[in-house]
Amino acid sequence: MKVKFREAIACLIFLPLFFICGCSLDDYGLDQAFYRRMSVETRSSKLKVLSKVNSNIDGTPVDSTYDVLIITDLHFGNENKGKNGPRREDEWFDQLLEGSVGNRIVDRVKFVICLGDVADHGRRSEFEAFKESVEDRLESIKTAMAPDGIKTYNVVGNHDLYNDGWNAWSDNCYPGTSLYKFESPSFSWYFIDSASGTLGGYQYDVLSDCMKNDGKRKLVFSHVPIYAENKLYFTMQNTEERNRLISTCAKTGVLWFVDGHTHEDRTSGFGKFTERNVPGFLEKYEYGIMHVDESNGTVSIELKRY
Repeated sequence: MKVKFREAIACLIFLPLFFICGCSLDDYGLDQAFYRRMSVETRSSKLKVLSKVNSNIDGTPVDSTYDVLIITDLHFGNENKGKNGPRREDEWFDQLLEGSVGNRIVDRVKFVICLGDVADHGRRSEFEAFKESVEDRLESIKTAMAPDGIKTYNVVGNHDLYNDGWNAWSDNCYPGTSLYKFESPSFSWYFIDSASGTLGGYQYDVLSDCMKNDGKRKLVFSHVPIYAENKLYFTMQNTEERNRLISTCAKTGVLWFVDGHTHEDRTSGFGKFTERNVPGFLEKYEYGIMHVDESNGTVSIELKRY
């Protein structure tokens, strides 16, 4: 009964916002406003382990210090609506490539992480636009740090699931799975599926077991925040699940928990780890630069506007 009451309250609060903002529920799949046919249990049926990123393409060890770019909430298909202005990917790439070779932002970048909501309506054309104008373009940039091109690792977002968008997301957003990890010399990098606002029991158990048996320091990437300074609707709504996840992160050596969804810059400290909420790429024209030092086992995050 409690669940139905909360759903009713959510409808009363948020459905009018769609109409106030001039949004059509049909654009997002009317029946999927609060429901997805592709459940989180189905999407995250197993944790995939990718190849390590501790060596360059020729097998030599990766540099001990490098950068990782973090982008989120690109919302292809919703430019020039509401708070969003025109797309400015060209300006972003101009900034990344500005300067002489060896001194450009891009020369320090090992790979890119996208925290979800690349599509606004979950349409295949939106994912294809993201792949063409962001993923493929990044992968065409070959540097000493990324001799095989700059790879983009993706997290699925709630907007990516509208209009049954899961298959289109999987086809266009590397690595095509929503629960996975890889390792670098000093860190384990975890990518989780929070697009439904919950991890679901199965994903949490798999994630928890893996993290408990992993002795490395950890970096976790999610679309929906665990707290984000208590940003209400925009965080994981099951407080019991959220508290268990926070506890697991604190006990297993998580250093940073990085997420998007709110479109705002928010930082929350949990003692042993820090949550960083990265602002929207389209709405705020901002992105994150994660500075990684493998030799010292340290990571810091700065924001940059393009």
